[in-house]
Amino acid sequence: MIELHRLLRVRSDVMRRSLLFIIPLLMGTTVARGQCCCASISVALELPFPAKRDTAMSYTVSPGDGPRTSIHYSGDSLMHLGFRTGCGGSSMTWTIRHKWSGQEMRVDLEGLWGDVPYPIIRIPFTSGWYRFDLPELTRCQADQPGTNTLACHGGLMVQYREGRLTGGIRPLNILNFGWSLYAPLPEPTKAAPPQHPGGEAWFYQQLHARFSKPLIERLNVRTTITGFAMVEESGYIHEVHLNGGIYPELDAELKQVIQLSQRWTPASVEDIAATSDRTLYRYIRQSIPISFNVDPDSIWTEVSEEALSILPLDPTSRDELTVTFHWTGGSCGHYDGYAKVQPAPKDGSPRDVFLYFGATLPAQCEDMQPQSFAFTMKALPPGRYRFRQMPHPKLAFGVWTPDPYRVRVVEVRLR
Repeated sequence: MIELHRLLRVRSDVMRRSLLFIIPLLMGTTVARGQCCCASISVALELPFPAKRDTAMSYTVSPGDGPRTSIHYSGDSLMHLGFRTGCGGSSMTWTIRHKWSGQEMRVDLEGLWGDVPYPIIRIPFTSGWYRFDLPELTRCQADQPGTNTLACHGGLMVQYREGRLTGGIRPLNILNFGWSLYAPLPEPTKAAPPQHPGGEAWFYQQLHARFSKPLIERLNVRTTITGFAMVEESGYIHEVHLNGGIYPELDAELKQVIQLSQRWTPASVEDIAATSDRTLYRYIRQSIPISFNVDPDSIWTEVSEEALSILPLDPTSRDELTVTFHWTGGSCGHYDGYAKVQPAPKDGSPRDVFLYFGATLPAQCEDMQPQSFAFTMKALPPGRYRFRQMPHPKLAFGVWTPDPYRVRVVEVRLR
């Protein structure tokens, strides 16, 4: 018994000493985590006005330098805003105002969490309120791996790397971005499915307008792509699941086009957890079905007579054709144009005639009046022809950006 008591006492001393050694380590670990559990993000603003005027700063930033905010300039054209969080989620709104013009920009960062590396956000100084939700950005990146140009929040953004650093992101057109002119969603007042601001018909019209016409023309297939898209609580779409057709290029294009959709009103349900005398509702993420028809015939639209005229109106195989371009612009430009007939297709569709037109010398005068340019081409063999305007291969200056899918179909009769 004495030996057993002595052994227990020795073990008790060892455990006590071990605890005295381990507890400080645990406390030290906790303190270290408290000091390291922070995130930082930088917003780089491209400035349209010099940073200084008469030795005074041209911009005011609120909140200014402080424990969690840092501001510095790179020369006169770039402002860096740095924000550092504490433990847990955090948000921040900067207001940047140009003193002399009165232009004001708000940048709202949402959802910073923990010691996670975040990319630098590069945006131009633009009037409005712009919101960047970091969890939403992460979803965009996770759902579109292996690409440098992401469709996110109704716009396109480019992500890039800078050596070992986390790199950055840059919206291609911030005014088309879903975050621009940000306004919080109104509180829901009833249970409802996701709603597109223009309705279902307008949503599909936008899909068809944005879908790649060159891709449809190249594949030349008719098919229907089905699946579903998830409308997040924020109203944006990042997650798209399609039923894997036999044309992966079409699937990838449709997925990106859907992700470019503008902000929806998300689905809402009754909030049964709320303790209130009245019924409350909350937003939830919910999927919507997708059914998209790919039809090669749908990509063509007719160019108007006001923009292009072809004479005679009812040509024969002996008639030369006069092609005339019409536009409004300066009266002192020099132009060149010609036509090139493409090989006849084997599927019996109209034979393409490419119209090349551009400016050899752009107009330097400021008068704006109706202009025209015409050239004559040889007679064509009998058949149906599809006249398409294409960029001039040798001229840098075009009168306008041609749309090769706005066409004029001409029937040439045998004579």
